[in-house]
Order: sequence, then C-alpha cells, then structure tokens
Amino acid sequence: MNTFNQNLIIVGSGLVGMTMALKLSKQKIQSTILEKNSLQILNKISDKRTSAISQGSSRILEEIGIWEKIKKYAQPINEIVVTEGLDENGINFNSKIMNEGPLGYIVENSILKKIVLNELKKSNLIKLIDNTKIKKISHQSGFITIYSNKGNFRSSLLIGADGRFSDIRRHANLKYFFKDYDQFALVFTIKHKKPHNEIALERFFPSGPLAILPMKSSKMRYSSVVWTIDKSEKDKVLKNKDFKSLFNNKYNNFFGEIENFTKPKMYSLNIFSCHEYFKKNIVLIGDACQAIHPIAGQGLNLGLRDAASLADSMIESKRLGLEYSDPTILSDYSQKRTIDKNLLVQATHRLNNFFSNDSLLFSKFRNLGLKIFNKSLFLKKQSMLFAMGLRNFNF
Repeated sequence: MNTFNQNLIIVGSGLVGMTMALKLSKQKIQSTILEKNSLQILNKISDKRTSAISQGSSRILEEIGIWEKIKKYAQPINEIVVTEGLDENGINFNSKIMNEGPLGYIVENSILKKIVLNELKKSNLIKLIDNTKIKKISHQSGFITIYSNKGNFRSSLLIGADGRFSDIRRHANLKYFFKDYDQFALVFTIKHKKPHNEIALERFFPSGPLAILPMKSSKMRYSSVVWTIDKSEKDKVLKNKDFKSLFNNKYNNFFGEIENFTKPKMYSLNIFSCHEYFKKNIVLIGDACQAIHPIAGQGLNLGLRDAASLADSMIESKRLGLEYSDPTILSDYSQKRTIDKNLLVQATHRLNNFFSNDSLLFSKFRNLGLKIFNKSLFLKKQSMLFAMGLRNFNF
C-alpha cells in the first residue's frame, strides 16, 4: 500500500481539530485531517445540542476569520445567575463589571460545525480524508507512520483530536485519570413565556446541576437545558408521565411558564484527564486530552485554547526551522497549558462533588460562601476572567 508523506496529521474533524487546521493554514502550514466518518455524515450534522463559546474563544475564532459568520447565530450571555437549589441568594455575574463584551455566547452545535467545516473545505492547505480506519501506528527514526484502510501516512507529528474516547490516546499509551460520575445529562430545548433577556441560569442540586442557557430567537423565548441527574433517578425521571412537572420543580418558572419542550437526549457523564499531553511524536488536544464535566460549560473552550496554543507552537517551530515534533517545542506547549488545564479539570471535578453533598451543615456552609463571594467584586472579576477565557496562563 502507498505511503503518503504529510506535513502534519490531525486525527479527528471535530471543532477542536478543524480550528487547529484553520489556524495553521493562516500561516501557510499544511495539514491533513484523518476522519473516521464519511463526508456525507459530516455534511448532515444534526446535533441539536448547544455549545457555550467564551469571550476568549470568540477571539480565537475571530483570529482565523470565521467568528463573524458564527456571530449572527450566536446568542450573547450578558448575565449569569448561580444559585444553590431554589435559593434566591446566589451569585450574579454581569458583563458590565468587566467591560470586555458578553460573558460568552450560546450557539447550536449543528450550525457551529457546518460553518467551520465549510471554511475548512475552502482551504487548499487542508486535506480532509474521510472514512479512515486506523489499524496501527509506528515510530521510526523521528517520524510516525499511520497504517489505515486509506493508505499509510507518514509525518513528524500526529495530533490526536479524536474526542473523549480517543483511539490515539490508546495507541500512544498516555496514562490518564478517569472517573464515572454516575450521572446523566438530559439535554433539551424549552420555549418559555417570558424573554430570557440574555441571562443564563445555573442551579446546583445534590443530584446534579441544572443549566438553562439562552438561545438565539426573535423574541428571546427559547433556552437550551442541561439537566444533570443521578443514575439512580434515571428511570424515575425519564419514565415519568409528568416529566414537565418534575423538571419545573427545579426550573421553577424562572423565565415564566414552559410552553413547549423537545424530547430529552441523555448523555453519560465522566471525566478523562491525561497526566501527560504528549509522547514521542504524538500530542493530544481537546477532549482527547481532557474531557470534563459540563457543570461550567467549558469543555469546548478548553479544547479551543489547546488548539490555538499548539498552533502557535507549530508556527514558532517553523520559524525556528525545527521539526514540529521537537521535544523542546512540545515541552514548551505542555508547560503553557498545564495551569489552565489543571485548574479547569480540578474546578469542575471539585465543584460537582462540593454541591453533591446534601448534608444540612454543608448546605449552610455553601450558602454562606455564595453570599460572601457575591459581595466580593475582586473574586467575581477573577472568576469571570477565568470563565471568559481571558486569563493568560502562559508563563
């Protein structure tokens, strides 16, 4: 079978992998994306979920020239209300505090993916090879060879962007931390009587958080729901004829009565977090490297920062005349991403555990903490900078 020499190989054509390729193309760096699905399937994206795009991520997408195309479909978030259960004394985050623009945006996944994929197809520097099944990966004298049904591909660096259950992570034998949260996320859309006014709501319950995220619509009356439930509650919730009432016990008509809602889709929740980000000629980005709890809606943003940072390292490597797989370059990338990754992985992991404890004493302690936090402008500003992806951890 033929062996094809490639500049850089990216496995996975998700948002993180495609963003990486687009950023490289802006600096005239060629890349090849190997994708397991067919182009026909990619073109018929029907993912009804939404993604939270932080202010920092919108700037990454603006840098590669696609944010303006996405922005018209993006619902800005200018306020976030965080409470414990139905308690009204929570934390209020308002974009006016920062003067950096909206705190973030909500975009439907199908729209987001289509725009990025269409942009990728226009580039002469990006080659997308679909229906690719990887059989084996081997290392020889500074290069890596991928053996697949579409031929053999040889490159100095392989970038794994193939998601939470990454085959590349398995091939590289990169060790990771894993935990099953024994929780499910129910994802659906609601139509409510009152406008959301660009407000997102996050309520924390012992069984898991509930996020109500504003969606783009003419009268601001649609929101995306991510309702986390304990595995023990799954049958009780899903098989209940009065699902709407069960949900409303948590939602409590925050944006007025529910007029309609879509059929919920269920996703199992767990965490993967690699102890190392690269080994030899393989580096991981996005969910392949760390897949976190959706409690803060930061998984995609963390992955986009991976892609932007690694692309910058590849651009620097080219400028210095070094191989993309040079250990100095990859070590530098790894060091730059360590603090951001670890902080967010630990924050989402600990936050979920923190609010899952239903003891009365712990609840009083949390309530006091939320009140103190809400009164501290310094704490709010620091956490907002972090959540907005505007904190620079490149030391």
